[in-house]
Amino acid sequence: MQNLREKLIKAGLIKEEQGRERPVAPPEPLQRAPPPLDNKTQQRRESLRQLETEKTVRQWVHSAQVAVNSGERAFFFMTRKGKLRRWEICEEQAHLLESGRLAIVERPEPGGIEHSLVPTDIAEKILALSPRSVRFFNRQGSPIGFTA
Repeated sequence: MQNLREKLIKAGLIKEEQGRERPVAPPEPLQRAPPPLDNKTQQRRESLRQLETEKTVRQWVHSAQVAVNSGERAFFFMTRKGKLRRWEICEEQAHLLESGRLAIVERPEPGGIEHSLVPTDIAEKILALSPRSVRFFNRQGSPIGFTA
């Protein structure tokens, strides 16, 4: 009894060299993807990331904040909750805010969120790390106003 290879060679459909079986390489082991993270693990990671961000922002603000000088000029800015907050500041600080040389940022404290005046360079760093923490910043080339 002839096998299929011998029949194909006898019929002239393949040559004797072609019919030989080639050694087959063992299959490569499959790369398994890490198991998907459950919701609690994702929430923990996000919470830790947010705490680190708040700590960094708090350190930057404490190192460079400008004392608010009380005055007769009312200056308004919007809080994260969408409410207007009013500061009674001196005319000089109001002018620095309007010209973009000072900014109002959130200062996350363990008991709540406070607001502080900071110079432009610190405001830029905070804006890059946490845009929601910057409450008023009149940057060159950026529109002024309230954003959603």
